[in-house]
Amino acid sequence: MYPSAGQDQLSYGAGQLNPAKAVDPGLVYDAGASDYVQMLCDSGYNETMIRIVTGDSSSCSSSTSIGTARDLNHPSMALHVQSGKAFAAKFLRTVTNVGSARRSKYKAEVRADRRLNVVVNPSKLRFLELNEKRRFTVSVSGGPLPGNSTAPATVIWSDGKHLVRSVMVVYTDFSS
Repeated sequence: MYPSAGQDQLSYGAGQLNPAKAVDPGLVYDAGASDYVQMLCDSGYNETMIRIVTGDSSSCSSSTSIGTARDLNHPSMALHVQSGKAFAAKFLRTVTNVGSARRSKYKAEVRADRRLNVVVNPSKLRFLELNEKRRFTVSVSGGPLPGNSTAPATVIWSDGKHLVRSVMVVYTDFSS
């Protein structure tokens, strides 16, 4: 699915489960409890707030580097940018092959708003076995966006059988 003209990227969702295809998704983005705790730490949550959210004794590790919420290994990607200023960012992702047991080859297709330059590197992922992991980077850049705007993009990994769709939205502040 790709948004048609005039349809907002945030209006139709992403990462929703399709029960018929859930038994054979092809690729998955793994993220465990510690990844979500790290995302909360990167988002500025303190130890007390994290323990309220998790219900356990989780805390921010002083040995981990400070990142941003966009570092969470999740299929959706969102980037807030200042209106009127050029921007560039990278999203590092890891996928696990849970589809074909041998010799899977996925190719990335990018569909992006004309105001965005989106590059996936590498653009092809090769898996030799089941449960093998591969990393890739999605780089996005663009010229100034006006206030109150969004610019959508979609990355679709395909091996000819599976379509694994990840959406991206670049957005500016919205005034009320």
